[in-house]
Order: sequence, then C-alpha cells, then structure tokens
Amino acid sequence: MKNWLLASLLVSSVVFADVDEVDNGKTHTVDCKKDPTVRVSGNSNTFTLKGTCESVQVSGNKNTVKGDAAKQVMLSGNDNTIALQIDNLMVSGDRNTVSYKKKKPSVADQGTGNKISQAK
Repeated sequence: MKNWLLASLLVSSVVFADVDEVDNGKTHTVDCKKDPTVRVSGNSNTFTLKGTCESVQVSGNKNTVKGDAAKQVMLSGNDNTIALQIDNLMVSGDRNTVSYKKKKPSVADQGTGNKISQAK
C-alpha cells in the first residue's frame, strides 16, 4: 500500500512540467497549458506567458514576466517587472513594478518601493 501511494505521488508530481530558470539573461516563451508553474531565480531573464499559468515565482532580480495571465504571482526578488492579469499577488521583494490587466488582484505587499498599478 505504501509503495502504491508513493508511486502515485511521484507520477502526479511529474504530470505537470515546470519551467525553472536559474541562469541569467535568458528569454523564454511559456505555454501555460504545458508548463503551468514558472520559477525564476536567475537575473535579467525575460518570460512571455501564453495562456494562464497556475503559479509564477520570481526570486531573482531584474527579470521581466509579461503576457497573458497567472493565477498566483509570488515576487521575492528585487527590481523585477511583471505585466500580467493576476488573481493573487504576494510581494516581499523591493522596487518591483507590477502592472495588472483588467481587475485588481488580491495583493499582499510586504516589500518596500514596489509599484502596483493597472496597465494602461
């Protein structure tokens, strides 16, 4: 029983591919249907999201994430630029610029100098 449960957990965790960038200066286009979770811990990367991602996590610095949408954005890096439709936004980094499309997301901002506004 324990082996079956462990195998089920491993298979279910492999079903969804992730994009995980720890390098610097890279450019990616992400199909959120295939890769619903994006993690950025490198610096000066550019990501363009197609569709709605489940989760975007940015802990690097000077990254750009733009495109369609993300249900949840967690931003702990500094000096990043995010331009998406966002449902939930959590910011603990500093000097980030977030432009949300359409409706205002639920926001928890514990960083300093962050700019969060609706895209024009």
